[in-house]
Amino acid sequence: MPTYMALILAAGKGTRMHSDKPKVLQTVLGEPMLASVVAALRPAFEGNIFMVVGHRAEMVRAAFPEGRFVLQEQQLGTGHALAQALPVLQGKGCTHLLVVNGDTPLLSEAIVSGFLEKAKGADLAFATILLDEPGAYGRVVRRDGKLMGIVEAKDYDSKALGAATGEVNAGMYCLSLDVAARLLPRIGNDNKSGEYYITDLVALALEDGLDVRGIACGHDESLLGVNSPRELSHAEEIARARIIDGLLSTGVIIHAPELVRIGPLACVEPGAEITGPCEIYGRSEIRRGAQVASHCVIRDCVIEGGAEIRSFCHLEGAHVSQGALV
Repeated sequence: MPTYMALILAAGKGTRMHSDKPKVLQTVLGEPMLASVVAALRPAFEGNIFMVVGHRAEMVRAAFPEGRFVLQEQQLGTGHALAQALPVLQGKGCTHLLVVNGDTPLLSEAIVSGFLEKAKGADLAFATILLDEPGAYGRVVRRDGKLMGIVEAKDYDSKALGAATGEVNAGMYCLSLDVAARLLPRIGNDNKSGEYYITDLVALALEDGLDVRGIACGHDESLLGVNSPRELSHAEEIARARIIDGLLSTGVIIHAPELVRIGPLACVEPGAEITGPCEIYGRSEIRRGAQVASHCVIRDCVIEGGAEIRSFCHLEGAHVSQGALV
């Protein structure tokens, strides 16, 4: 019976972010993108989660002091990252590996578990999505419906391979460690970027007659990576709307919900009342019956029931007792 561990690729610099921080530490609603990926994986993998780090690795290690890391000293591509991690992963008692990118802050537990279920029995599986504008994503190549491989955008030749269908690689893979060990030495870097791509494993596995599956995930934006400030802003807005919609469905009273920003670690109980614009971040707890007026910023606070936070308050690390007026 297969057993699983997870590997997060988090070594990239993220040049298009124009920031000194590693891309995976860019924040979405007050938390690093990488934290959202770890949270999505934790229910299925518990402690069997490893991260490949490279650019400003010390910053990533400091942000995740309990993490398990593999160092990629030279960033030579995703295939190279997996090759660097493989010796560490072997011998851990697991047979299969889930590989995901660290810049996918919208990844969810449901997506991970659904993908793993569909990947059962495959030697190699990868997620695909449909995009009207495939941009820089690797193109999934099929002929008469038969999977042929993945070609990175820079190397895609429509004359030789046919017009793109809009089906692209979503950057999530599941494969056996034995298959990885067998195929990784055969990956080359004869491409326009001069990198070793994990996507080349697909064609190699097909050549060997292995069970390879491209698992279609429709148009789900949750698997899209973040590569620029515009994409970061777009992902953050999707995450914000999801959290607000979830709180409204549980019974939280939210006025001007489109102006309320609540982080993924915050807990707001049904019956609490919040008015936008307002920001609630960190491990804040807003208890039932508490009221938070507009133009407030609350971070890592506990607001007890019956407490009232008037407009234009900024609270950090505070505990507001029941019935208090701030």
